[in-house]
Amino acid sequence: MVLIESAVPLASISSSSPLLEGAAQPGANVGEPSIGDVVGGRYRLDVLLGRGGMGRVYAAIDVKHDAQVALKLMHAHLGQLKEAQRRFRNEASALHRLRSDYVARLYDFGHHEGAPYLVMEHVPGHDLTREIAERGTLPWREAHAIIDQACLALEAVHAAGLVHRDLKPRNIVVSRESGQPLAKVVDFGLSKSYGRGGRAGTPITRAGTAVGSLHYMAPEQAVGSPRVDGRADVFSLGCILYFLLVGEPPFSQRALTRAGRTGNALTFSSIHHRRQDVPSYVDEVLRVALSPDPDHRFRTVGALRMALASDIPVTPSFAPAPVAAAQRLPLRPLALMAVAGASTMTFALILYWLLR
Repeated sequence: MVLIESAVPLASISSSSPLLEGAAQPGANVGEPSIGDVVGGRYRLDVLLGRGGMGRVYAAIDVKHDAQVALKLMHAHLGQLKEAQRRFRNEASALHRLRSDYVARLYDFGHHEGAPYLVMEHVPGHDLTREIAERGTLPWREAHAIIDQACLALEAVHAAGLVHRDLKPRNIVVSRESGQPLAKVVDFGLSKSYGRGGRAGTPITRAGTAVGSLHYMAPEQAVGSPRVDGRADVFSLGCILYFLLVGEPPFSQRALTRAGRTGNALTFSSIHHRRQDVPSYVDEVLRVALSPDPDHRFRTVGALRMALASDIPVTPSFAPAPVAAAQRLPLRPLALMAVAGASTMTFALILYWLLR
């Protein structure tokens, strides 16, 4: 992940929060734990699943309930940095608000020897970056099923008044325990609070700062626009779908930044011309989802999901630019026009009956 600046927290989770009951408070850092260590007096580290710039993710055992969980622990040397602490609280706050079968659930939040940790649902499987590295590009039906489930996850995220802002293949984990792919969206450390449904509202990120992963970041997000809303997640989902089908992101980092600054068009190679198993309308769906202008994208992830599930040709009416207030006709004149039209038709019918 390319982190240009840490996100501003959604909401404070104080020591009085139910999520922190019984959790140790920050103290001196003494180094990274080892496999077999118990974190928070309850979670025994079993397997290291992955590591990143912020911390490590372990498969762990909740010894109280003898259940497997995923534990995300911040690197010890970051434990005293306020921005890093805020990002972990941000993710805990976001996950605590979400209820979706396609988002990894949060179970607990606390501190271990000065470093915060999150305890989440363990999803047995791989992230999409590893999937493509091991298998190559995915069949259309499988890629579509994964993006469809990711859309359902983001519908719940946006309905909760959140925007993810860091959607990328590494942040979608796929399990196949049931024989069918089950996708779950993870890592809400860069999420932010916005209007319900993912609509733009009062920004809480300073103008000129950008957060996220550049290859999957919407152009307005790449240049630090304060008006990043749910349509940025729509753009990222389009980039991820392209990656699943082609094996690489659709745009370079430079192209995305340039489009954000200048409004220049973004172009990508036709997927259908490369792969005949991919329906031709997918190119048109992506053309709308990947528009550099958020006003010309699908307004919601639900609209993107519907377009991908249908072979009806995509037209600009799927994602019209918002109509300016001055162009909208008030409701009262519209009603008067309707009444006048009905009256004219009624008069014409009466006149026709009298003259027969």
